[in-house]
Amino acid sequence: MKKCMKLLAVGAAAASLATSCGSQSSGGAYDEYLTLAEYKGIPVTRIKSEVTDEAVQEEIDYVIDDNAEYNEITDRGCQEGDLVNIDFTGTIDGEEFDGGSGEDYEIVLGEGYFLEDLEAEIVGMTTGETKEITITFPEDYDEELGGQEAVFSVTVNTIYEIVRPEYNDAFVSSISDFSTTEEYEEDLRQTLLEQADESNDYTAGYDALYSVIDASTFSGYPQELYDECEQEYDDMNAMYAEMFGMDVEDFEMSDEDTQAAIEEMVYEEMVVRTIAEREDLEPSDEDFNAYVDTLYEDYGYESAEDFLADYSEESIRDELLLTNVMNFLLENAEITEVSEDEYYGDIYEEEETDELMEEELIDETDGIIDLEDETGSLDPRDETDLIEEVPDDSTEELPAETETDAAGTEGNAADTETGAAEENLTEES
Repeated sequence: MKKCMKLLAVGAAAASLATSCGSQSSGGAYDEYLTLAEYKGIPVTRIKSEVTDEAVQEEIDYVIDDNAEYNEITDRGCQEGDLVNIDFTGTIDGEEFDGGSGEDYEIVLGEGYFLEDLEAEIVGMTTGETKEITITFPEDYDEELGGQEAVFSVTVNTIYEIVRPEYNDAFVSSISDFSTTEEYEEDLRQTLLEQADESNDYTAGYDALYSVIDASTFSGYPQELYDECEQEYDDMNAMYAEMFGMDVEDFEMSDEDTQAAIEEMVYEEMVVRTIAEREDLEPSDEDFNAYVDTLYEDYGYESAEDFLADYSEESIRDELLLTNVMNFLLENAEITEVSEDEYYGDIYEEEETDELMEEELIDETDGIIDLEDETGSLDPRDETDLIEEVPDDSTEELPAETETDAAGTEGNAADTETGAAEENLTEES
């Protein structure tokens, strides 16, 4: 079982607050189905928490962008660095194509939201101007559009000059409790380190949990538990589809893969509940209340009561129980710390090995075996890229560059309109 599949819980943590399966069962209920592997003293690889100067600068840039002023421009054409609001319609052979049109999109010129050739033709346009722009998609763009000629009708609705504040002691004093940039950056670095620790602990904890799951033996499971997890699986797909402005059908896999994904949820539930019962890890009421107090502000609620109106107590207790089990496994594990590059390098090597094995199997069987491309799956328990933020109101798609750094551009006003635009018309690098 691949690490990247195990890491998905980091991205799906919020989703699990809204859904749960098997929460009425105790660990003892699974004894006839489960031979639990040793879960103390297991080897676990954890990413060493580090904060680079680049990470600090990215946060500073975000804060600067977040405090920028946007002055409407009417006496000149747009230029690189301007924020422009546009409508656009793309056609190939006179027919519109999926993801090639949008209205009231805001992009910052020069930051790679559009294909380079298309964006270059927008520079210089004035408010109210409409322009027909012909481009040719790169050959390696994608299977459907690569090498094809497209015509985009682009209308500039509004142009804004972005005036960013100067980063100095006065600016820091105006946005924080610190009086100097040095104090501000020291606190920022500490905050980033704490966030990294939390994220890396969660990742390592989930790796530890799945190490136990992989080593355990399952002789079956209660049908009721499977049915509950199947419902959770369907609910998560529906939630992700709504979040990303997609159809639920876009998440569908083969019946075999769907069953495997649900069974993985079932096995996780069985192992978590069994360890929790053996080690007395069930969260107390005090634990629950303290946990909710840490959550509701992070989720944008005014009070714990408002938060609990949208998220069930049962599902929150399930999430807290999972956290308790993962923390217990980490506290009792043999931990080896590695760099982020080393950790994810191992994952990539595993993926490449799996792909090579699939290719060899297909070659040996003359292509008789139909092996589905796992990277094309949108199972919410399979894809780590679902943690990427996509605005709820972004329903159109926009030509964008694949390698736009979401973290580095989070503060730009354009991001609120372009989050969903990277799916179909990204420029391959």
